[in-house]
Amino acid sequence: MTEATHNEVMNNVMKQLERDDLDLADGISIWHSLGVFLFSKVEDDTKDLSKIYGGMKQYLSEIEAIKLNQKG
Repeated sequence: MTEATHNEVMNNVMKQLERDDLDLADGISIWHSLGVFLFSKVEDDTKDLSKIYGGMKQYLSEIEAIKLNQKG
């Protein structure tokens, strides 16, 4: 992903999140879509949702392990 594409995506996300009529469901949908989009670009621009969600789960597991190590 180019820097210009990244900036365009992030600007559009922020515009959506700043909407006055944004409700919780819209916010969750926006963040889910952003996560799927970003994780689809991490390795090989995949369209396989099982690979995308697998990458998300792995990332979250790694973050959780880091948090646990910092506490203990």
